Amino acid sequence: MKQVQKIAILFFSLGMVACGRTYAANSRTKPARPAEIGMHQSIPLKIYHEFLVVAEGQFGAVQGAQNFILDTGTAPSIINSKLVRDLGLTTRATTMQVIGKAAESQTTILPELDLGPIRAVSLPVHVQDLSPLERELGIPVAGILGLDLLSKSNFRLDYEKKRLDFGDTPEDGIRAPFDARTGIAVIAVKVEGKTARMLVDTGTDCVTLLGGNFKGTRWLVLQSTTQKGSSLVDHEMGVEVFFSPDIVMGELHFTPQKAYFVPGSTDAAFDGLLGVRALGFHAIAYNQARGAIYLQK
Repeated sequence: MKQVQKIAILFFSLGMVACGRTYAANSRTKPARPAEIGMHQSIPLKIYHEFLVVAEGQFGAVQGAQNFILDTGTAPSIINSKLVRDLGLTTRATTMQVIGKAAESQTTILPELDLGPIRAVSLPVHVQDLSPLERELGIPVAGILGLDLLSKSNFRLDYEKKRLDFGDTPEDGIRAPFDARTGIAVIAVKVEGKTARMLVDTGTDCVTLLGGNFKGTRWLVLQSTTQKGSSLVDHEMGVEVFFSPDIVMGELHFTPQKAYFVPGSTDAAFDGLLGVRALGFHAIAYNQARGAIYLQK
């Protein structure tokens, strides 16, 4: 079983990956009402920094809507530690691996969370201090919701219309299989001719390669230049940047302006993070019956 987690304060320019046990299959959701089946429902979105998606949800019967970031690269979902204290929830200490290093963390069970037609009950979540993220965005942030929650319904996330549609979704676009056990979608691509498994990630605006998975790849070493950190990237970690790699998905070629390379980092499930907006996709759609996300231009 697999857990994908990104430390929130390093959240924007470079995803941080952690391994461990996933809780993606353990939450319960309300059954769809007959009127909801195939019915088109929408909720508005706010887009920050041209890629970061924020939607309003609610903690069950607690009054007032809360801001949640929608991040397909995070599983299980994360709740702000401040709100966990306000809700009086019991937490459990745990550890997780963040790019090969152990990091302390906490988990809790969220009694209820509503997002559009989705209602999750007894949802296992991680607990993190999201105050640095709140300061960066200038808004309160209740949590970061991943596909462990979002996959409970068909949806289409449209960046241009700033809307999240629930119900019947189109199956057009580039298909990325979704693994319900891990709560993530990983797509096979070619980066400069080398096959790579990339995590489909709405929580970053770039392409990031995990260096440990690319040992012996000479072109990567030759094209990379050292850069110490970046905006909201770990300033203590050396990050190498190379420009305009050729990425092929299906028969389509993509050339992002830049990509990040994290020396020595590795993950057994994927070789890097694929920022949806980094390659110019304007929408993503999830189809439960097909068990896939579709990247749409």
